[in-house]
Amino acid sequence: MTAFFSSLYVHVPFCVKKCKYCSFYSLPYDEDLEKLYIKALLKEIEIAKQLPHLLKTLYIGGGTPSCLSIHGLKKLLSSLRESFKIASELEFSIEINPKTVSGEKLDLLKDYGINRLSIGVQSFNDKELLFLGRIHNAQDAVRTVEIALEKGFENISIDLIYGIPGQTLKGWEESLHIAVNMHIRHISLYELSIEKNTPLREEILKGKFLLPSEDDITGMYEFATDFLREKGFIKYEISNFAKRGFECKHNITYWLRMPYLGLGPSAHSFIDRKRFHNPSDLFAYSESLQSGELAWIEDYRVDELEELREKIFLGLRMTEGITITQKCLLEFMKNFEREKLLTFSENRVKLTDRGMLVSNEIFALVLSHIDSCPVCKQE
Repeated sequence: MTAFFSSLYVHVPFCVKKCKYCSFYSLPYDEDLEKLYIKALLKEIEIAKQLPHLLKTLYIGGGTPSCLSIHGLKKLLSSLRESFKIASELEFSIEINPKTVSGEKLDLLKDYGINRLSIGVQSFNDKELLFLGRIHNAQDAVRTVEIALEKGFENISIDLIYGIPGQTLKGWEESLHIAVNMHIRHISLYELSIEKNTPLREEILKGKFLLPSEDDITGMYEFATDFLREKGFIKYEISNFAKRGFECKHNITYWLRMPYLGLGPSAHSFIDRKRFHNPSDLFAYSESLQSGELAWIEDYRVDELEELREKIFLGLRMTEGITITQKCLLEFMKNFEREKLLTFSENRVKLTDRGMLVSNEIFALVLSHIDSCPVCKQE
């Protein structure tokens, strides 16, 4: 395969403790498993660096990358810096947990050129953090942001979750006020999702907890949108707000369907209009690399119809919208204009704030139309 890519994702599959709402592939941290992972990853890097590339974004996610040892982080970061061709203005991100990062680790990250931190805060309310199964408290989160700022990290993003059982609008407002008062440049807001095969789903099904009402959840999102705009944040995607110039370039790669390479167990790639993923098992991932080839499991080649589908449910998430050239599809989507869910400027289609609240329902209806409409398939 000779296709070019400019974005790289590295998956670190370890956590000190798995949060009960999380469905991503991860394992409890263990020194021996870290050694196995680093050895396999370095082998994968040696193979992957042969592909044509010039990295403009590099993102280390997980799991919890910051739970790696200093030695493990150093081997990972040095291999990445030495192996790949890197553009002069690289956006280099890493996810960190307030309980597993230290001043020494932050110094190491900065020394190796990481210039964007994504901190898994989730809430500044200790009761909510306890419910979510997080290992840190609110004070840990605040202190981590403060130390990162002291170390010279200017591009700091935090995640916050709304729709938590027991969460109130007042508590949500307090978390947002704390966030904007700490000179954070990017905030990602996620509605708590009940994923399959998670402890949280089992608890909800057993009736142990009640989720907030749809009206409460809508109120939290609407308050956050208005409040963050007042504080100078731009909503550039359904869940993401940033000060101008601090939008996450790496995530935009995904939404615009630009080529990217994924390394590590369970990591996904999109190259040459093909989607691949690595085995979601550390041992299978390590074993598959013994052949000297990438650990890709080929899923499918994206044809024109699938490309249109992806353009809808990925590109339309962004507030700048997408261009639709299929006349039949445009006519169908204009049904949502009357309900003020979409806006149109010639062929440019955008979700309104109201439309973003029900975006999944809109996507489902549009995709269903594409699948059933013979005209759309021909256009």
